[in-house]
Amino acid sequence: MRKNGKYRFSLQFGMGSDEEARAGELLERLGNRKSVVVVAALCEYMEAHPEMFAGENKIKVSVSGMKDEKLEVMIRRIVEERLGEISAPAGLPAGVPEPACPEGADDDILGMLDDLDMFQVQ
Repeated sequence: MRKNGKYRFSLQFGMGSDEEARAGELLERLGNRKSVVVVAALCEYMEAHPEMFAGENKIKVSVSGMKDEKLEVMIRRIVEERLGEISAPAGLPAGVPEPACPEGADDDILGMLDDLDMFQVQ
């Protein structure tokens, strides 16, 4: 509903699936900051599905899960690529040593990878 220059909606859904439960928990944690996430998600969805503006269309949303191992492999590859960019900068003059990775960086990266549990897709 549009009122006083603002949109106001009430949203309710069950906990019948893992996706619904995860979405509900995220929205619960966001408190009064939900609208930013909801608007961004809807805009991304509308851009990916312009056909929904072509009239009476049914909307079907499907979520495909990703295995933890595959996600970890992808993240490790990205981290390794970024570390490679940092440790091998292009165009260093001859005789200038490559910058060393900060002490403890490996431990920090391993800690971040261990924290991936919070992003598990069920």
